[in-house]
Amino acid sequence: MQDTTTTSTIPEPHWLQQFRAQPGGLEALWGSRLTVEEWQEDPQDHVTKSTTAYRNDHGWKGRDLMHDRYSAVRITEYYVQYGPGMTLDNKTAAGGGVGTTLTGLVHFTARAESHAGYCHGGSMCAVLDDVIGWCGFCTTGNCLPWSGFTVQINTQLQKPIPLHSILVIQATIVKVERRKVYMEAKLMDYQKITNEEEEDAEMTSNDGATTTPASILKQYQEIRHASGDGMVVLNKGILPELATRGSLHSWPSNVEIT
Repeated sequence: MQDTTTTSTIPEPHWLQQFRAQPGGLEALWGSRLTVEEWQEDPQDHVTKSTTAYRNDHGWKGRDLMHDRYSAVRITEYYVQYGPGMTLDNKTAAGGGVGTTLTGLVHFTARAESHAGYCHGGSMCAVLDDVIGWCGFCTTGNCLPWSGFTVQINTQLQKPIPLHSILVIQATIVKVERRKVYMEAKLMDYQKITNEEEEDAEMTSNDGATTTPASILKQYQEIRHASGDGMVVLNKGILPELATRGSLHSWPSNVEIT
């Protein structure tokens, strides 16, 4: 991973190398990669890798706080797994709703320093804010950027983060109440559970079967750096009006969401 604060490349942690190397890569673990135009670098700008051309054309005045390549703390990629959907009047949406999970990789650069060698606690809060907001945008089973706004986040900082760390940020929808979407989030590292001698062993189970995404995650324990919860309020019209008057966690699948 390129560190834009220097000319060097930051090596990815061993757990991330293992996750990428398993069949299906990160998408097998965390779902489809999320592509958002405003984060994409301009392919014509080979010098600065700027994202500002698209943003300038669509009303933005500057760079994205969390997704620009020069961000002090940069979320480099997001993956989404949609929940099973929601039902109303015996009609079921194709996906989204409770259980929808957004997972990303985040790089804490030297620009985020506070205590010597460690990142500012505010940068941890900003990452939780971002993942909660974007998870809320995925409520309908499709990512609809800026389809709502974050109105509340609560954070608990649990473990300091050294500079140049690459961590995982994840949020999951736990409740949908009319236009209110509630998420829980965590910022974490991974540590191998097995002995060091086994780390480079072939990724197969004891009976020789190919490792599954679930089995490779079981080889690691989460090291929690921060936790949080929050609420996003969706804009009017994002969920069909019938759903906002019906039961919780529900909307009809035959209504086009625009």
